Amino acid sequence: MISVRGFKVEAAFGCVPRRVVSNMDVCSALAGREKASALVKTTGFAERRVAKDGETVENYMMSAARAAMDGLEKDGIGAVVAVTFSAPRRFPAVSVRIAAELGLPRSIAAFDVSMACSGYPYGLLAAAQLAVAMRRKVLLLDGDVQSAFVDTSDVNTVAVMGDAATATIVAPCESAAEACFDFLSDGFRGDALMCGAHGPVKMDGFGVFRFVAADVSAFLKDFLAAVGEAPGFFVPHAANMYMVRQLAASLGLEDRLVSSGIRYANTGSCSIPLALASVPVAGRALLAGFGAGLSAAAALVDMPPDLRRGVVEI
Repeated sequence: MISVRGFKVEAAFGCVPRRVVSNMDVCSALAGREKASALVKTTGFAERRVAKDGETVENYMMSAARAAMDGLEKDGIGAVVAVTFSAPRRFPAVSVRIAAELGLPRSIAAFDVSMACSGYPYGLLAAAQLAVAMRRKVLLLDGDVQSAFVDTSDVNTVAVMGDAATATIVAPCESAAEACFDFLSDGFRGDALMCGAHGPVKMDGFGVFRFVAADVSAFLKDFLAAVGEAPGFFVPHAANMYMVRQLAASLGLEDRLVSSGIRYANTGSCSIPLALASVPVAGRALLAGFGAGLSAAAALVDMPPDLRRGVVEI
């Protein structure tokens, strides 16, 4: 377990496409109305937000970043970290391009993290350590246009994955409570949820469910036991609503569950900060990412009552 003291989460903003797609309509066309109804009931996702043709994750990250940085001095940003698996090019990094578009100083650090479902806690740890070391704020971006990597004939992935991006401001703060992080990796079972260089996403739904129900549940129980405290909120990756509710129940946190999934479906790792941007959360929050890799990541972090937050549409 990794502990970090001396930072706070100052803002969390999301950006989603205006285009709303009905899962019932799309899945009925692919597999019939009975199958579609079962998928919607199982996943808990009635609709998804889907990017327009030609739009990339950078479009959504830029809009989220501008909302998060409203009123902030650009010289106060020391680094940009971008969590994504759907970068429109191998390089330059998404973080480098967005830093330039925002007019940030050339002296900043900028790099990308590619961990898919579990990426947000990884990015948050990096941003927290940079904020503490540099004594400057860090812009943490997270998002994916997953629709570009989905096999449109595969009803099981089409019904789940939406598009979105988020921007989190992580700031140095000497009086902030200690945050804790931990990670789990099992590459031997990675084929259960994988994506080639050009797609499509391939998912063994039962394999992922077994991983979450057994490995991730045990991992999070051990994490909370090591930390020695119960969170006020549980904010997991919105894999699907049945899965996250089962996971919350296994942890005894079903009454503390906060998710962006019901409204926005599975938006990848940014489903965690999208929940923070959408719902008032103040106090100790357990953030949990899990899935592709197979991997899992956990963070126990304070969310201040004055957190700036919001969701914009483009």
